[in-house]
Parts: sequence; C-alpha cells; structure tokens
Amino acid sequence: MEYLFEAVKENVFILAIWDSKWNSYNNCYFIVQEDGITLIDSSKEEHSSYLVQALKQIGKTPEDVTLVLATHGHEDHVQGTSIFKNAKKYIHHQERSLIECPEPDEFDFILLERGVIQNFEYFWVGHHTPGSLAFYHQPSKVLFTGDFLCFFGDPLSKDGLVSVGNDLRHEWLEFLRNGGVAKDELNVFLKGLETMNSFDVEVMCTGHGGVLVGDIQSFVSELLNVGNKLQEIEVKN
Repeated sequence: MEYLFEAVKENVFILAIWDSKWNSYNNCYFIVQEDGITLIDSSKEEHSSYLVQALKQIGKTPEDVTLVLATHGHEDHVQGTSIFKNAKKYIHHQERSLIECPEPDEFDFILLERGVIQNFEYFWVGHHTPGSLAFYHQPSKVLFTGDFLCFFGDPLSKDGLVSVGNDLRHEWLEFLRNGGVAKDELNVFLKGLETMNSFDVEVMCTGHGGVLVGDIQSFVSELLNVGNKLQEIEVKN
C-alpha cells in the first residue's frame, strides 16, 4: 500500500506515505478549519501527488490549504509544500541554513522558541535538528511532535495506524533506556518532554509511523522518569 489516510479526531487527518527507500511511513497532517486547511509537514516532493489524493478524499484541493507549519527542515517534512500556492508557510529560524527544500524562500523563518500562530501553540524542542518544533492544537488537543519523538522505520502498532499503541510506547521506552538519545542531547530532549507535559494532550501525532491515542501524559512521564534516571547515572559516573 502506497499510503494510509485516516481521521485522527474530528477534522484532523493523518496521511502516512510509505517510503520504500527509507522503509518507513512519512507522516503529514491536515487540520480542517472554517478559514482553511492547515498542513503540518508535507513529505518529499516525489510524494506530492499523495497529498492531492488525500485532499480529494475529504472534498478539498491544494488551493484550500492556507497554512503550512513545518516541524523542521528535512526533505520529508518540507518538500511537498511547493504545490500549496495559497498557503503561508512557517518554520523555525534556526532551520534556514539546513532546510532541504528547492525553494527555501517559500518559508517565513520567523518562528522562535515559543509562540502562537493562529490556533496552534508552538514550542522549541531542539532535539533532532537545531530548530525542531512541536505544535499543539488546542481545539482538538492534538500534539504534533515531528521527529522529536517518532517511530521512524518501525512497524505500525498491532492495533493500527491510529491507536493506543502500547507496543510502540514500550519500544520507545526501551530505546531510551538503551541509549537511543545521545548523552549530550539528553538534557535538551528532557526539557522538550517537560514542555509537552504542560499541555492537555489527547493524541500524539508523530513524524513517522504510529499515532498514539489516550493517556499521553503518562507515556511522556514515563519517558521523563527513564531519562532522569539516565542523567543521575551519568552524574554519578
């Protein structure tokens, strides 16, 4: 299957595009609002046709997309934006020199460490790329994490693309315990998790693979506990 397209919540949709080169799903998200559609991340340029197909499934076209928010500047998160001619496009200012986009000037590099754009609150997480951001959509209580926390190359949960995903949660905890986040990046990663835990989150939409539904705060708290213990061990050594 080339892609999966499902509702995450009312008016929030995931497009998970299978990338055979990377053996992973690359995720994009459509949030349908009265004043237009917001797209969070856009996959690669070669996947643009899937964005059009997904929009068609909900009775929309690329012209209906009025806002594009990029979690960071890697090719699988920014290249598909070129087809959205009516959209304002935003990314963190630290991604300017790193953005993997044929026309980087399509983007406004004005997002800082924290703020609000329309009804999305954004905050800097720093881990993965220097300007990585997460976005929180308060009306739906959905958190978009980009690749700060994702399931790149992992199989989908046995319960499906959008699910509680206990198997995925367990694997991420084991990944962290086993040094999956480099020691010199752990402090920034934990600060990002702490900020995430300050929001009332019902759904966690990641940059690749599964979307987690329900009890997100407990999952993030578990990650924080594991990370803090790793830091304590590092200090003792």
